[in-house]
Amino acid sequence: MKKYKIIIAIVILIASLVILVDKIFTTTPIQIVLESGQEVVTQDSSYYNLEEVILLVICAFLVGLSSIFVYYNSNEIGKEYFLRLKRDKSKEKMIANLLKEDEKKVYQEILNSNNEILQNELVRRTNLSKVKITRIVHRLKLKGLVIKERYGLTNKIKLKTLQE
Repeated sequence: MKKYKIIIAIVILIASLVILVDKIFTTTPIQIVLESGQEVVTQDSSYYNLEEVILLVICAFLVGLSSIFVYYNSNEIGKEYFLRLKRDKSKEKMIANLLKEDEKKVYQEILNSNNEILQNELVRRTNLSKVKITRIVHRLKLKGLVIKERYGLTNKIKLKTLQE
């Protein structure tokens, strides 16, 4: 719900800015009556009638108000995002605790490599044999924790996300 409020505030901000810029930079013909009774029509953008002034003030107010709203509330959404990331990391730690020792070692290495790593890099980092890594990756794949993709002469191992 909070995301929608921020989106609405951003739409109001953009619309108000467009109206402000449009009214400030477009010229409208204004008829000026001098004391002598002579009528002068001007196209100068520095003259505004009462309706335009009220519209400019309202738009400026909305720009300020929506900017402040977006500034303070977008920070909360950022906090929610990082809290969700933190919760996701704790799920990964919980999964790692349920694995066997070697599986846990490989799983942690994949986690430490931004959720994807080459299989030959896993061999190098874990000091396990190629055969052992292949078997562990196969078991993790059967458990639905990783995806194995061909990558040249080796494989790219990726952690499976909730959407996959």
